[in-house]
Amino acid sequence: MLVIQGRIPSKKNGAIAFVRAGKVIHIPSNKYREWHKDAIEQLRFQKYTLGQEITLKIYAPDARKSDLTNKAESVMDTLVDCGFLIDDNWYVVSKLTLEFGGVDKDNPRVEIYNTLDK
Repeated sequence: MLVIQGRIPSKKNGAIAFVRAGKVIHIPSNKYREWHKDAIEQLRFQKYTLGQEITLKIYAPDARKSDLTNKAESVMDTLVDCGFLIDDNWYVVSKLTLEFGGVDKDNPRVEIYNTLDK
């Protein structure tokens, strides 16, 4: 199992948009970029081989409503950036299960594991 500690920010919500050479460019928010950098550092020393069926179990730091799919996008893109997945398309990840693990004020996190392992 892989674990990333902390509140997972949405990659697309709060994105910064600007125009460069006539094209609209979107970049993730500062909050996402900071989380992404920290997540990569956390994953750096973890060892685990992900298969085609993955479960993301997300534990929130509070009872604030949130969108699991936005959180999943942030996590999956980070797994690609770290090399745990070659891509997150449906040919590589044929089944993605999202679970809300509840509120854990002391240890918000996402647990990432092969669905068949649990």
